[in-house]
Formats: sequence, C-alpha cells, structure tokens
Amino acid sequence: MGKGGVILGLIGILLGAGGLGFGFIIWNTQNNIQTQLTQFAPQDTWHRYYEDIYDVDTTSTYLTIPNMSLSIDLGKRASIHLLFTCQAYTIGTIGRSDVTIYFYIDEIIISNPSARVGTYDGDPTTYYHSVSLQYFIEGWSVGTHNISMFVRSTVDTNSLQYCALTVQSLPV
Repeated sequence: MGKGGVILGLIGILLGAGGLGFGFIIWNTQNNIQTQLTQFAPQDTWHRYYEDIYDVDTTSTYLTIPNMSLSIDLGKRASIHLLFTCQAYTIGTIGRSDVTIYFYIDEIIISNPSARVGTYDGDPTTYYHSVSLQYFIEGWSVGTHNISMFVRSTVDTNSLQYCALTVQSLPV
C-alpha cells in the first residue's frame, strides 16, 4: 500500500473512533436525561364517573353518591386537589327543595367547602343545576386515604346525574 493509502486508512480509523466516541457521548447524555426524568414522580390522577340518575330519596341524611368513592395510596407526602362535578335536579315545593354535596375524607365529613343548590320559592318546576365543588389539601400524609362524596336533600324528589370525581396528587 502506498503512502496515500496509509494516510486514508489512518483518517478512517480516526473518523471511526471519533464516531464511536460521539455516539457514546450522545447515548450517555440520553441515559442521564432519562434518569433525571424518572426522578420526577408522575402526577397521579384518580377518576370516577357515574352517569346514571341517582334519586336522593331519603331526606336530611348523609347518603353516599354511587361510584363516587376512591381509595388512594400515597407513597410520599403530597398536596391533593379534589374536584367533583354533577348535574342536580331539584323540584320546587312549598318552601325549600335543595341538595348539599360534601367531601367525605378518611371518615370525616368536610362541611366547608360544600355545594348547595336548589329551589326556594315553591315553584313546582324542575330545575337543573350544574354543581362544582373543589378542595385542596396541602401536604397530605403518606398512606392510604379514602375519599367519597356525600349528598343531603331536604326533599325526597331530588336527584343527581353525570357525577364525576377527580383527585390529583401534586409533589410537595
């Protein structure tokens, strides 16, 4: 082989070694980014939905809304955002006809915040109310927590439909 062939061979070896080195750097950087991404805990979200009509047929009693219960397990302290939405149907009576919705967390009824909708003027028309209730808990403890939705009604003709409960945990 001539002098030019040796030089071209050396250039080829240098380029190949440089390519391998560059490939290693890119691969290593990608792995470091992947490792950094997995260090961030994913934002955990739990959700329940119940579209059927739920007749609130017992008055002045805390009733559990069907399919609106979650059990979540936190591996580390987190802040929690709870969101409940539904459509409430209230039928006017002589006096008051309303429903009040509460969060029920770890066997404690949360009375504030609550959502209350209804009719108060004795109009016998059915009213449809969009209900939204949210609650934020900062720095919730590690462990299993139970979350449910309760409803109370002043009359036995009210009902709920299209209920949705969403719970998000956020890093502290």
